[in-house]
Amino acid sequence: MALDRRGTLDIDTAETRPVDVATMRDTARRLLSLEEPPLREDLDVVTDALRGHVQLLVPEIRALIRAQPAGDLHAGIAQVGIEEASRRLTTPLGFGPDAAYRRARKLALSVCSLCDHYEHLSPSAR
Repeated sequence: MALDRRGTLDIDTAETRPVDVATMRDTARRLLSLEEPPLREDLDVVTDALRGHVQLLVPEIRALIRAQPAGDLHAGIAQVGIEEASRRLTTPLGFGPDAAYRRARKLALSVCSLCDHYEHLSPSAR
């Protein structure tokens, strides 16, 4: 496992892991289906899970992108999704009482998007 100097997983050099897309989607969809923010402790647990999902999906999708022919449209779109998800991992918490909830929702959207890219690019997921 590759950690950066802050002790967090370096998603650029992380080794690949098995991907449980169904669990990842379920976690993201449960958060996105809420009409109001959960308790802060519960939100922290879900946010940590979503961050972990992104950290597992990014190296897998990068490996799938490398296996695609140069100029592949779907690989290019997946790369944009990876970049957005990576930004969301490092974006500081915003302002206001629901800032953590807004950030968690954005991570959940990235998880759903990355799951789509993984399934589209992975021959074994089809």
